[in-house]
Amino acid sequence: MRLLARIAAPLALALALVAAGPRAAEAAPGEKATKAAPAKDKGKKIKVPAKKAQKKPEKKRPKGAVSVGAPNKGKLYGAHKLASSKSVEVRGGGHAYGLPDLVRVLRRAAAKVSGKYKGSVLYVGDLSAKHGGPLLGHNSHQSGRDADVGFYMISAKGKHVNPHRFVAFGSDGRPRGGEVVRFDDERNWAFVEALITDKKTEVRYLFVSHGLRTRLLKYAAKKNVPKELYTKAASALMSPADADVHDDHFHVRIACPERMRGTCVEESYLKGRASAKSKDPKGDAAPKEDAGKAKEAKEEKEAAPSNEKDG
Repeated sequence: MRLLARIAAPLALALALVAAGPRAAEAAPGEKATKAAPAKDKGKKIKVPAKKAQKKPEKKRPKGAVSVGAPNKGKLYGAHKLASSKSVEVRGGGHAYGLPDLVRVLRRAAAKVSGKYKGSVLYVGDLSAKHGGPLLGHNSHQSGRDADVGFYMISAKGKHVNPHRFVAFGSDGRPRGGEVVRFDDERNWAFVEALITDKKTEVRYLFVSHGLRTRLLKYAAKKNVPKELYTKAASALMSPADADVHDDHFHVRIACPERMRGTCVEESYLKGRASAKSKDPKGDAAPKEDAGKAKEAKEEKEAAPSNEKDG
């Protein structure tokens, strides 16, 4: 019986291994159990998970106030809004945003005029939209460096008046539309002087009609202003050919602040390819002056102080 038991045990084990099939290796004594590889499904395609599309890194928004691009093709970040005050009246419409530099220089200049001539109020039109970009009715005003401001006016009795709108004037200082007001030489010159002598912000241009430019320079010569001040005013006051006539307002444009030189483009982009002659000393395309430049230069020479003529 013991002999039969010894023979039956190995036989039973062998039969068990045959019945186990692919898992026979698991039952082998003294060896580690291994899993049999699953049979591949013939005729079925293995689905490979699709790669997720990588998102493009978002451009970081500049910190603080930044003027991006040119006056006629740009954007504005961190704009400040010019609000009405005792010396400033801002026209409604939601386009009173600009670089803090522009907003502050307008406030300072208006405050200086108001301080010298009590009751004076600067009427302000459009600056830029809150985020810059194209502005209806304007070729520029896109990067927070431009502002349209009305002229100071006086009544027939010589008192300051604010008609709460722009009024167009001829070179004689009389309104073109028949309004009972006059162009105020005294206050308008004080405003120009305050802008171009501001120590914190550089005012690059003051666009105005040829006739009013000549009128202001004649007034400055009559007041015997210093030669340096006269020359600076003559350089800033101009009437570009590719812009409006500017006979009913000043168009104030400040230079790119030094801290924004990497993003701010100083001059407007010209249509077509700019020639070498149309470039300013910094290499940017400068505003084009019209055919009346020769006449303007002659009038300026006649109006200039004696020390300017000799220079």
